[in-house]
Amino acid sequence: MAPSGVADRLDVLVPPGGTVIALSDLHLPPERTAVSGRCCEVITRRLADEAAPLTVLLAGDIVEMLAYPDASAADVLTAHQDLCDALRAVTARGGQVVYVIGNHDVNLAWDLKAAEAVRDATGASVCLAADLRMPGGERIRAEHGHQLDPHNCFHDPRNPLDTPLGHHIVREVVPKVERLGRDWLDGAHEMADPADFPSFLASRLVYRKLSRHLWWLILVPVALMAVLRVPEVVHLRSRYPDASQWIHDGEILGYGALVDIVVIALVLAIMSRRAWTAISALALTERGYGQNSAARERATELIARGYAGYLSGHTHHPELRARGDGFYANAGSCTSVVEAIDTVRGMPPVYLRTQQLSWLEIRAASPADGDPMRVQLRSARVQLPGATRAERFLAAARNPHASVPCAVASWPGGPDWPSTTQRRRRRRPADRRPVDFERD
Repeated sequence: MAPSGVADRLDVLVPPGGTVIALSDLHLPPERTAVSGRCCEVITRRLADEAAPLTVLLAGDIVEMLAYPDASAADVLTAHQDLCDALRAVTARGGQVVYVIGNHDVNLAWDLKAAEAVRDATGASVCLAADLRMPGGERIRAEHGHQLDPHNCFHDPRNPLDTPLGHHIVREVVPKVERLGRDWLDGAHEMADPADFPSFLASRLVYRKLSRHLWWLILVPVALMAVLRVPEVVHLRSRYPDASQWIHDGEILGYGALVDIVVIALVLAIMSRRAWTAISALALTERGYGQNSAARERATELIARGYAGYLSGHTHHPELRARGDGFYANAGSCTSVVEAIDTVRGMPPVYLRTQQLSWLEIRAASPADGDPMRVQLRSARVQLPGATRAERFLAAARNPHASVPCAVASWPGGPDWPSTTQRRRRRRPADRRPVDFERD
């Protein structure tokens, strides 16, 4: 145990029939927002509804300290007192709260005052990693997962001078990008796929810059069609027989102009697609669920050593899938994320800002009832304001997520999330039935 009271790895005993609720990446700011408030309300309600002996695993990046270097952990927790009260109530009922440190709250590893504030406010035991020891003898390793990310790993997390590349990007690069981009690059710091920034940039150029200057593609055809209808309305041919040839030539010119506009629109669409494809190809690392590939390999390694599974966060990509005799699970996040939503085939994706609400639930085996251990992933998205009309139109009915947290994956027996087809294409919300917060 370090002088700050933060363990390198903590053994957590889960009682028979107990429930583990694992949450990651809440990124609570020092001032309460609509997003952080909704996050606290959903979690508080879920914790209050659980009757079984409860273990709450906070798997990193709960308190946002990286983006707000001048704020203290106490400031953040005071702004979200309802969540702190709910966590304290868990320990008061005989449960336990475990706080695993991530890369955005790494200060807790060396800042004695910050770690003490977290313990006082939440009743949590703070550590760098945890082993959940289940009543059936299974072990589940829980880490935040940033140590598997070369841009965010630390040589020594207890050294305040150890600042990986990701720290400098969050504090120095992203604020400048958003300030220069103003409204059309908003949400850059919330991207679920930071490596997908080139694609994000190209998409925003198409939908928020180029599209704003193409209003005439709609106005001109409407005006031309109105002009072409004039002869039929006022019967110019019957009133002015000598003007018939001029009217005929004008109609041909108008229809030709319409064809030209359609061709120009197609050319612009193709150019937009090519520009997006070229810029998005600049991404240097894995995208989407590929960001979990290192964690999946870590799960395979631990399962070979006798663990039942590996649990992480960090990437904001919730996942639950079988790995050999065990499983890999990612808790996702409960904060705002900017993700790509596929649109009409051939067009750039739309990057929508939504609030992700996802967590993992582990039901411990109950030898008395003969129930085995079961792991479940719950996930949802709540759309946030900020998208343009064009973006909302193109993404309508294409968001693959439910609007309320529902069970999307289970282990053992499946289904996995994301499924093989889900990774190839986006599924629509109607593809599965939302489930409420109660136990299935």
